[in-house]
Amino acid sequence: MSVALVGAGPGDPGLITVKGLERVRACDVLVYDRLVAAELVDEAPGLRIERDGLSQEVVNELLVSHGRESDVVRLKGGDPFLFGRGGEEALALADAGVPFEVIPGVSSLASVPGSAGIPVTHRGLASAVTAFAAHDVEALDVAALARVPGTLVAFMGLAGLERLAERLIDHGRPAATPAAVISAGTTERERVVTAPLATIAYAAAGLPTPALVVVGEVVAVRDALQRAGHRGAPRSREIPRAVSMTAAATAGSRFRRSSRSFGPATPTAPIASVRRSKIGAATPASPSNASSRSTA
Repeated sequence: MSVALVGAGPGDPGLITVKGLERVRACDVLVYDRLVAAELVDEAPGLRIERDGLSQEVVNELLVSHGRESDVVRLKGGDPFLFGRGGEEALALADAGVPFEVIPGVSSLASVPGSAGIPVTHRGLASAVTAFAAHDVEALDVAALARVPGTLVAFMGLAGLERLAERLIDHGRPAATPAAVISAGTTERERVVTAPLATIAYAAAGLPTPALVVVGEVVAVRDALQRAGHRGAPRSREIPRAVSMTAAATAGSRFRRSSRSFGPATPTAPIASVRRSKIGAATPASPSNASSRSTA
């Protein structure tokens, strides 16, 4: 009996890690955040508890009580230890003597800008990234943020964006600094707005949360990619149901070593003959459409 603190990734359900998905599919209890993709929640076979509306203290108590009797997954958006309160929950479990593990997730820090065509570092433009929570702009050391070189990435900063931009400019960030707001990043609802720092709040008015704010010269890379025809990768619509022996053999011994915690290998059909579906086990595809399913 244990608890796994699992990162679900930034929004696209296909961006959860293989190890994280294995834990979700095997858990007795799932405690999940509101922004976790519904497709991932549907993969959990046992009791499902939505965290929204519960205090952090109540969540800690749930993890401790269920973790003493069941295998629990605490599924969080992004990475558990980056603005996910994973450290608080890990400490609560440790204090209670409940075994736990941390399974990192794909953080929105780089993946959401990357999905929008914005590299948070770029040679000659930015060799440093500063991430911060911006839900309370007045409490921020904006003078330090304005001076720090490289890219700024603000979490929870949409509501106070106008004030954040104003304070950054007051403390020395050029008003013409490129900025972007990425709403619902990596999902089919993703929307991206770019503008100079001085006007980004007006340009992004009306965008829904969750949203990430990026400030820095790297935002201009998106414009160059857009001119070159880049429109971003298609979003995942399905969750892989199996890892085939063909794929495992291609990956070699490194794959086998990293997958040893999943249990003994089970023979599966070749990758070209596995149909992926949102629910249920992988089923053999018909010969006529096997090739089209193989890269889903």
